[in-house]
Amino acid sequence: MKESLMEPDDSALRIVAGILADADAEVARIVAEAGAYAASVTARAGEQGKTLEREASARAEAAAASIIADAEAKAVIERRKSALALQERMARDMVARAARDVAAMIGQPGYRDVLKGWLVEGAVGLSADEATVRASKDELPMLDRALLDEVEAAVLAATGKATKLRVLAGDPLTGQGVYLEAADGRLAYDNRVATRFERQRSAIRKLIYQALSDSRTA
Repeated sequence: MKESLMEPDDSALRIVAGILADADAEVARIVAEAGAYAASVTARAGEQGKTLEREASARAEAAAASIIADAEAKAVIERRKSALALQERMARDMVARAARDVAAMIGQPGYRDVLKGWLVEGAVGLSADEATVRASKDELPMLDRALLDEVEAAVLAATGKATKLRVLAGDPLTGQGVYLEAADGRLAYDNRVATRFERQRSAIRKLIYQALSDSRTA
């Protein structure tokens, strides 16, 4: 007996069609979700790229600002160094020129009064009862007893204190000017020309600085 093949009924077909439709819908959902995820990833990557660009730009700007500030600070330091070097050079030139002018005064009629002023200043500063006086070999001949008496009288008039000066003729100075030392050897007053200029170096620098400032603002 032959077996007959049964045709599927309508209900089975509907079930299969429903299963297929659900599968298609699931595939569509998965594809949509994948597309949305890919778009989200792309958007985040773009934002991250922009953030990295902004950060890189900010770092570059900060680095450039730091380089510029460092260069400006170095420029200020170099200008300051140059100004100080110029002032120092001018001070040395002024002192050297003045020293030559003072040296040229030795032997001139008014130089005796210059020596007297240096001796009075030294004796007052030393404030000793007795002191020895030294000078260069060119100036020693001018330190006679008459000059020393005038100095002692001037010191007494200025301070009310008597002092006695004595010249050390056998030990001349190497520089122009006078050098006074108390008899006990504990105190001395160096009034040589080089020392006098050194004491005035700060004032000389101040004058030069003021002159340079005035020339810039003129």
